[in-house]
Amino acid sequence: MQKAKQTYTKELKLEAVRLWQSSGTSQAQIAHDLGVADSTLSHWCLRFAEHGKEAFPGSGHLPPL
Repeated sequence: MQKAKQTYTKELKLEAVRLWQSSGTSQAQIAHDLGVADSTLSHWCLRFAEHGKEAFPGSGHLPPL
């Protein structure tokens, strides 16, 4: 039985990254508090570092080059 893929809004991703950047709390703790995997939050932080607010364009949309 396959697990359904969870999707998250751009707003949630940006808020999670903002929390990590501003709170001084570990990624692991923030991920736990939000109910996401540590690796998921880590990936969001890397994407945000690379692309800024354009990091999460939505399903089927590619980030600008």
